[in-house]
Amino acid sequence: MLIYILKRLLMFIPTLVVISLLAFVISIHAPGDPVDQLVSGNELNEIQARGSDVGVYKAQLREKLGLNLPVFYVSMETLADIDTIHRIADVDQQEVLVRISRKTGNPEGTMAWHQLMLRTENLAQQFDPNSVKLSSTGYLSQVSRIKSLLKMLSRTTDDALRLQRVDSLEALFSTTSGMSEIRSSWLKNEASLKQLQENAVWWKQWIPTLELHGFKNQYHLWLFGDGKERKGLISGDFGISYRDGQPISERIGARMKWSMVIALGSLVLAWLISIPLGLMGALYSGGWLDKISGWIVFSFWSIPSFFTGTLLLIFFSNPDFLDWFPTGGVKDPSLFDPTWPVWKRVLHYIPYLILPVATYTLTALAFLSRQVRSGVQSEMRKDYIRTARAKGVSEYRIVTRHAFRNSLIPLITIMGQYLPAVFGGSVIIETIFSIPGMGLEIYESIISNDYPMIVTVFTLFGFMTMLGFLLSDIGYALADPRIRYSGKKQ
Repeated sequence: MLIYILKRLLMFIPTLVVISLLAFVISIHAPGDPVDQLVSGNELNEIQARGSDVGVYKAQLREKLGLNLPVFYVSMETLADIDTIHRIADVDQQEVLVRISRKTGNPEGTMAWHQLMLRTENLAQQFDPNSVKLSSTGYLSQVSRIKSLLKMLSRTTDDALRLQRVDSLEALFSTTSGMSEIRSSWLKNEASLKQLQENAVWWKQWIPTLELHGFKNQYHLWLFGDGKERKGLISGDFGISYRDGQPISERIGARMKWSMVIALGSLVLAWLISIPLGLMGALYSGGWLDKISGWIVFSFWSIPSFFTGTLLLIFFSNPDFLDWFPTGGVKDPSLFDPTWPVWKRVLHYIPYLILPVATYTLTALAFLSRQVRSGVQSEMRKDYIRTARAKGVSEYRIVTRHAFRNSLIPLITIMGQYLPAVFGGSVIIETIFSIPGMGLEIYESIISNDYPMIVTVFTLFGFMTMLGFLLSDIGYALADPRIRYSGKKQ
């Protein structure tokens, strides 16, 4: 058995590598630029107020996050691809450059055109319209429009849209004085691009090449860290959240404890109640006690969890009925003191957790009790039960000692599947009771496109699922002596 467990634990390694690869692929192909998501509106205003260059700040942030590195250890490219494309900070500009270089088959010329375009943009941004004597409101508007169009041209992938913007620029330059240097630079850009297109070597995009990047890549940094500020996924460093820049490990640690306390507490209660209830139903099948308990559990089974939670709030957190428990949250901020001893903090939490735990318990109770009852009843029809009866074994002992143990296999399977659910929490119940748990955190992360958090949850869910399967296999061997994992024939 020990050898089997060690083998399964070793199998975790390649499985986790595959899961981490899938999670990483999801993260790098997620829509939007991580840097733009991290630099909020308020922070952007502060940077501009200090007189700092926003572009330089974003470039430094990209370097800190490792976004300026190649994606993986190796990459499959073509002769037409730019091997340093990952160093371009602007994602839209990356798309434009990839498209042009593949279409023209000239990566060096494409980068030269890009540098010319950046120079033209800088000239436009540094141009002061007030230096022109004919400056007016209309003139200022034209200059602003020229600056905007020049910036958009380096990020425009659609050919038709690009032609429209080129025509607009030409018209604006012809009616706007004082911008001859900028116009001359822009005309060089267009001439350079036209020359690239006329001398295109189209076949290069069909010749594959393999680029080796070594350990300096985004995946290695994400998985193992840099040995300095970032520790990597292996060491429990999941990166930072796009919402507030906080470490994800801290956010998960703070949220997961509440989900686990509520889910594990309700799961233990559900099992402690459902097992005797199911055994009683099997022992007195068809009796009035079985019918009443069946009617009650089926009622809870048919009611959605959000409705159960709402009913509990109405009847037990309502001054019009029974105002016994708080309506939500996990503590009273005006009374709670973090310096309290553990027992006092636990006593303070308990009233806030009773209704959420009760909602979880009632939801799981019906299904588990029916599983116990049906499993035991199925075993009661087998030959070894009839043999035990013929030997004079009491019905109670037959049910509890023989039939119940042999019916545990499906129940152990269910237990293994509960482990990821315990980690994930419940969005609905945590929302109803305002519990700061993982369910609510996952929901908020999806709404706000917080992909590092989503990817972390995806990875941890995979690990929890594998751990649940392993615990189920161990449980099978403990429940049924016929199940062995030694590989020897019995």
